This record gives sequence, C-alpha cells and structure tokens, in this order.
Amino acid sequence: MRARMRPAAVLGEARRNLLSGTTRAAVLVAVAATLLGVLAVADVRAVVGVVQSAAEYRAAAGSVQVLDAPGQVDGARCEALARVDGVVAAGAVRAGGEVRSLNLPSTPLTSLEVTPGLGGVLGAQAASAGIWLPHELAVALGASAGDVLATDRGAAVVGAVFAYPADGRDPAPSYAVLEPVPAGAGAFDACWAEVWPADERTTNLLWTVVDADPDAEQPPTLGPLNTTLGRDFDPAALLQERVTRFAPWAALVVGLALGLVAVRLRRLELAATLHAGVGRSALAWQVLVETLCWVLAAAVVAGAVVAGAAAWHHPAPDVAVWWTGMRTVAVGLVAVLGGAVGTALATRESHLFRWFKER
Repeated sequence: MRARMRPAAVLGEARRNLLSGTTRAAVLVAVAATLLGVLAVADVRAVVGVVQSAAEYRAAAGSVQVLDAPGQVDGARCEALARVDGVVAAGAVRAGGEVRSLNLPSTPLTSLEVTPGLGGVLGAQAASAGIWLPHELAVALGASAGDVLATDRGAAVVGAVFAYPADGRDPAPSYAVLEPVPAGAGAFDACWAEVWPADERTTNLLWTVVDADPDAEQPPTLGPLNTTLGRDFDPAALLQERVTRFAPWAALVVGLALGLVAVRLRRLELAATLHAGVGRSALAWQVLVETLCWVLAAAVVAGAVVAGAAAWHHPAPDVAVWWTGMRTVAVGLVAVLGGAVGTALATRESHLFRWFKER
C-alpha cells in the first residue's frame, strides 16, 4: 500500500534534493537558460533588425512620398492630407525664382515656395516666422535660426534651419531658400507627404490633390523622395515573414526534451522512491516543485540576457521587443515542466531492478 505524503513532507523532500544537488539544479539552470536564451535572442535580434531598418528608411526620407505635377497641385488639399491616419505630415512645393544674399552676392540662390505643412515633412521646426534654410546653406551664409539675413528682396528672418543630407533624396531643397506661403496661394508643383507606416491605399490619396491639366506636357508622377533604400518598405510584412518566428515552437521541443532528460537521469532514484511506497502523485508533485525552482531561476537568467539583446542598438527600446523573446522562454520553460512531470508519472517501479543492473 502506497504511503500518502503530506504536502509539507513533499516540500521538504524537494528542498533536500535541491540543496543536496540531487536535482542537478545548477547545471539544468545553465542548460535551460542557454538553449532557450539562444532561441529567444535570435528572434529578438531579428525583430530589432527590422526596427533598425525601418528607422534608417525613415531617416533617409524613404517614407516621404512625392506627387510631382507642375502647376497642378492644390496646396490646401495637400496640407489636408496630414489629417488622414497614416500621414505624418504633408506640404506643397513650387519654384520661387532666384534670390541673392548680400553676404554671398556672387552666388544666386534658388528659392522654393512651400506651404507650412512641409516643415513637418522636412523636420524644419520654425522658431519664428521667416524663411527656412537647409543646414549646408545656413553654414555657408553664416546664419542660424532667429538671425536676420540681408537679401536683394530685403531683410529676411531665418525661421528654421533643417537637416537635408545628400543621401540620395531629391537635391532641389539642399541649397535653396524655402519661403513659407499660405496653402491657398495658387497652384503648386508638388505635394510631399510622409506616409508611415507604409500603406499603398494611404499613399494613393496623394493623387486627390491634383487638378489635372489636359494640356500638361508630362503626366503626374508619384514615388518616394529617396529610393536608395528601395521603393517599398513594409516592416509589418518583414516581421511576419522572419525565419525566427518559429522560435516558440523550437522552444517547445527543446523544453519537453530537457524536462524528460532532467528526470530520466534520476529514473533509478525515482523508481526506488516508488518501491519504498511513495505514491505516484506525491512523486509528481515533488518533481514539479523541484523543476519549478530551477525553471524560475533559468527564467531570471534568460530574461536578463533577452533584455540586453532587446535593448542593444535598438533605436527606441521598449518592452514589446523584450516580451517577444520572453514568450519563447516562457513556452520553453512551461514545456520543461510538462516534460519533467510527464516523465515522472511514466516512471515504473517494475523497472527498478533492470535499471539497477544497467546503472
């Protein structure tokens, strides 16, 4: 007849096995944290890679869509696109003729008339009303935001200085004076809008700002401001298609195998325990408690490693990426518990003497 162990006795036996090293807890913590941590880190780094690529794509203005239709763009409708979900900012542009700065009189400068919304597209945060200068031109003129620039058109306040690197984007504004004008002040040549995340239906809304001219020499065109990183970038699709998305399934298999091996190594001891009269359910609870202790320790170690992997070179670290990796760890550790308890329940007292001979 099997002896019924009280919960306190089960916990006491588990504690003694952990402290004496019978469970090999330290080794199992290291193995579990390493195997599951590798799977989780691989998935986390794949996610971070997509996030990095997305940040680089936006920084290079690949997310800025340009509808080019000289003399056919309605500035007010272009500006209104900024109120659409998925459009970060929008503004219209047209040629504005030449202007000369009196401290650089030998070099005529191109000017562009822009609607106020273009400041959001270019990152030109205007401190005051006035013209906007790209950084390179501002350096050449020795001007900064708030300065007054003497030109052949009179004094002009520099309202903003913005970065416009030569990284493949349309070079037109890179050395031009930008003059903000009201959105309703006539027709414009182009509408710029940052669409993010990338969405074809939202991008196609730019066509609605065109007042088509049947006599126009060229049809309107629509495309990214900078194509050096590709014409399309869909981070959601990249995340869904990443190879490491199967990491939780791999962790499930690894966890079950690890739980089985951890208990299988103690089969002689467990069979002897059954032979001594301990009930199978008590034995299962004991194994569950022992396994849970080293599984939690492995979770802490793996969690710290995954946190470091999720934050390393991440443009804006957040909990969501860390949790992506921890789901893999959690699945693996739950599988360890299942494998361990299942193996304990499958242990047979009748195998004791055969295992004793094979030891």
